[in-house]
Amino acid sequence: MELLKNIAIWFGLSILMMILWVVGLMLGNMVFPSNLMEMETDSDGTAGFIFFLVSALNAGIILKLIYKARYTGWKLAGLVFLVSFGIQYFMSQIETIWFNDSLGLPGNGIATIVLGGAFTLVAFTAIAILITGKFKSEPDKSNNTPGLRFSVKKILLLSAVIWPLIYFAFGYFVAWQFEEVRLLYSGKTEMDSFMEIMKGNFQSGLYLFQILRGFLWVFIGILVLRMARGSRISKSILLGLLFTILGSSGLLLPNPIMPEMVRMAHLLETSTSSFIWGFIISWTLWQPAQGTAMVDNTTE
Repeated sequence: MELLKNIAIWFGLSILMMILWVVGLMLGNMVFPSNLMEMETDSDGTAGFIFFLVSALNAGIILKLIYKARYTGWKLAGLVFLVSFGIQYFMSQIETIWFNDSLGLPGNGIATIVLGGAFTLVAFTAIAILITGKFKSEPDKSNNTPGLRFSVKKILLLSAVIWPLIYFAFGYFVAWQFEEVRLLYSGKTEMDSFMEIMKGNFQSGLYLFQILRGFLWVFIGILVLRMARGSRISKSILLGLLFTILGSSGLLLPNPIMPEMVRMAHLLETSTSSFIWGFIISWTLWQPAQGTAMVDNTTE
């Protein structure tokens, strides 16, 4: 019965996510009028099903984070919103701004997406926590302080070395292998060498920009590590799935700024690299404080 109840909650929240997503975009477009809602996409007859699938994936992973959280009430709501909004909207849209010369998304369109996303996630998070009963339940006091220490050296290594390495490696050896991607971002279809591409990335400042994004990714990861109960492996998988689903599942949806092959290339690139990146952050930063090695061993 408990399983059926959880499935019913997930299904209901998936429908809610769809509704709030549409309402959020409409509200965002009212505040920042743009032609975003009118732009044509490469959509086909399966768009409705894909929209439900993406909503179900997003609702499911946020629900999982809520269930695994050691906190309750408004503290939980604030942290869940910060994590989900950071991954799904903030991190993606600052990159959209960087590449917008190629993408051509109107400024008001970006503002519409961000504001609409904020509304969607504020409403969804509050309702999901209310439905799961975690507004009224007691926090997990037995596991209230996750004796974790985060090494500054490890954070610097992750942000300035490992993240750029993952980002540029997957960008080149996965996405850049598609002719449509090269044409969109460079205006040509010729395949330059990896070293030539990296030289351009340093000169344009993209490498420094990715270091900044690396620090932000690690910050989000630390929030999840502190709020979620579980073993080292379960937290690593959770963070990988959060990065992958919230950060990449939207690419399943047809959109007006990316041709289909470009979307698919980025979906393949980001869904794989994001999981690996999230897993590495958690696995690397996991360092129980002395005398607390077993305190975080629950896998619930």
